[in-house]
Amino acid sequence: MKKIKVSFDAWIQLLGMLGVLGGLVFVGLEMRQTQQIAIASQVDARNQSQLARRNIWLEGQWELGHKITTTPYEQLSEAEKFARNQMLQWQRDIQTNNYFQYRMGLLTEEQWEVVAFRIEGQWRDCSTRHTYQMEALEAPFREYLLSLDDPCK
Repeated sequence: MKKIKVSFDAWIQLLGMLGVLGGLVFVGLEMRQTQQIAIASQVDARNQSQLARRNIWLEGQWELGHKITTTPYEQLSEAEKFARNQMLQWQRDIQTNNYFQYRMGLLTEEQWEVVAFRIEGQWRDCSTRHTYQMEALEAPFREYLLSLDDPCK
């Protein structure tokens, strides 16, 4: 058996290359994380813009806001039902955004448990189920909703 002698310089070069490779992997992971955060921030900014635009007509009408959130849906006038449906649609937008951020890994499990509890509570309200415009929801969120227990069937 023949022994091969490796010089000290070769070991230094090998360690240097391993360091460079490790650094490249680290930079790649950081870039991926930065991209995920940027996408989530963009989605959140779009959601906030939509909410602000939709909420403007309710400003200064706290009585209406209180009534449509505390009165059973069936007891509301048609105009009040319309206002409540709009409010519920805003909530759907927030739910979709929260689900997206959860899928991106930007919500902790504890945060998601609270959000999921609220989503499931609204999903079980058969009187307002029609405000979930399933065809307008992102496919992953729609699939999540359809995986929940459905007392409205």
